Amino acid sequence: MSISSHPNDDTDRIQRPIVLLVDDEENILRALQRTLSRISVDTVSAASAREALYILENTDVDVVISDMRMPEMNGADFLAEVAQRYPDTLRYILTGYSDMESTIKAVNQGHISGYLTKPWDDIALRELLERSLHSKLLEVRNRELSAELLQRNNELAELNQTLEQRVERRTLEIKQQSVVIEKSFKELSASYRHMVKLASSIAAMREPEAASAASLRAQLVEMLARDLDLSDQDISVICDAALLAELGRVSFPDTLMGKAYSDYNKAELQIFSHNPLHAEAALMGIPGLANTAAIVRSQYERYDGSGFPDKLVGESIPIGARILAIVRDYVDLIRGRMNGEHLPPAVARADILSFAGTRYDQLLAQRFVQLSADLVGSEFALNEQRLTAAELQIGMTLSRNLYGEKGMILLTEGHELTADLIEKIVKLQDMSDETLEIWVAENMPTDQLGGL
Repeated sequence: MSISSHPNDDTDRIQRPIVLLVDDEENILRALQRTLSRISVDTVSAASAREALYILENTDVDVVISDMRMPEMNGADFLAEVAQRYPDTLRYILTGYSDMESTIKAVNQGHISGYLTKPWDDIALRELLERSLHSKLLEVRNRELSAELLQRNNELAELNQTLEQRVERRTLEIKQQSVVIEKSFKELSASYRHMVKLASSIAAMREPEAASAASLRAQLVEMLARDLDLSDQDISVICDAALLAELGRVSFPDTLMGKAYSDYNKAELQIFSHNPLHAEAALMGIPGLANTAAIVRSQYERYDGSGFPDKLVGESIPIGARILAIVRDYVDLIRGRMNGEHLPPAVARADILSFAGTRYDQLLAQRFVQLSADLVGSEFALNEQRLTAAELQIGMTLSRNLYGEKGMILLTEGHELTADLIEKIVKLQDMSDETLEIWVAENMPTDQLGGL
């Protein structure tokens, strides 16, 4: 179920909602169909309540609009039957002023969602349906997301409980024989890594690109931390913080997801400022993640003391948080999170360097820029790259939708390119006045990759 909005909105990829029109007068049905043809819905019609119930049994209907006065069964009784059988279907009744008392009674008893008086206002009817369908879509999405979050939280709680039980059992065995010590350590380490990945996946449920961004952050912080000759244990903690840095975004409203930071209003910035606190709260109760939680909390502190939440200054900020701040902002710059523009890696590095000594630790920022500038076609390559039609190769996978000149989707993201498709794209590019935006995933040959 969906309602059309913006051409790039995800809801366009979901099927159009279906509206069932019920009236024993053919001219009324035709008039309603003409009115609703102006919005993104499909309509079906029925001349009686019995015919409409048959359609409902065989079609996934989102909205029913029924006349009040019909032979065999009036509209109120019919919609009461619909409410009992299909409670998620929106129900509206068409009525004249003479039927207003019985209509209001039906509304109050919960059988219908609302009523429309005859003659109806075409614009008001379309606006009512668009609002109702949009609200229904949000309810469905919120219900699905809540169920997924609940499942993830239950899995995490169960894993946490299981981990504690295993620690107690293994501790007993460790005292008995040294061989079991090594085995237990390996098993607990595997469980710990799984738990960190599971916690990181919770943040990724709200944003498809979050998982690849977390992986890139982890790789880059490890690169910088190893160059600074930090211990393996400290590096592991910082990498975990990079994976879990956005856990607090789970609490964000839908309006903030995918929105550039530069477009946040004052209220949204206030919500954003609680991001590290929510993440820390979620991690503090998990054994072994106390140091990781501290880094996640301090990731938005600034070297000059203007950050949040604790206004820490200079080296009073944990070194893991100073490293994470640089890498996180670098990844956000190339992903377009800062202002909606995907910056080239070289421009992103220059931006990081411009804030060295104020927003970032100057020595760490300079070293990161130097290290990342030296990488060419390495394992740190971004998860996508824009290519021309002539550069495409068989087996590459689209990482974004491919659009034509008028905004029509030609190929959807995830499509694997064949020789035939590449030939068609090349021909289309030759005929087009504009350069096609073709983005492919990281499974491209490494000699096609630029440096970070």
